[in-house]
Amino acid sequence: MNPSFASWAGLLAAPVVVLGAQSLNYALVHVACAQRNTLALGTVSAVAFVFSVAAAWLAYRRWRRVSRSCEASASDNTIPAAQAAFFPLMAMLVAALSALIQLMMWFPQWLLSPCL
Repeated sequence: MNPSFASWAGLLAAPVVVLGAQSLNYALVHVACAQRNTLALGTVSAVAFVFSVAAAWLAYRRWRRVSRSCEASASDNTIPAAQAAFFPLMAMLVAALSALIQLMMWFPQWLLSPCL
C-alpha cells in the first residue's frame, strides 16, 4: 500500500508545524511584551497542538485501516503486511510525540510573563 496524506501529515508535517510554532512564538515575544497580551502566543501554540493531534488521529485511522486490510488479505503474518502497517504506525507515533512536545512548550506560556 502506498503511503497516504495522513501518513505524511503525521510523519513530516506535524513536527514541522511544531518547530514553526516555536519559531513564530519566539518572534512574537517582543510583540506580546509590548502589548502586555499573550493571545497571539497562545493562538499559535493552540493551532500547532490541534494540528498535531489531528495528524495523529488521521494517521491512527490510516494505521487501523491498513492493519485490517492486511489481516483480511493474508491469513498468516507476512512481512509485506507488517511493512504496510509500519509507516502509518510511525506517523501516528511521531505526530503524537509532536503534540506532546507542543503541549510541553505551551505550558510555560501560561505561567511566565513574556517580559522576563
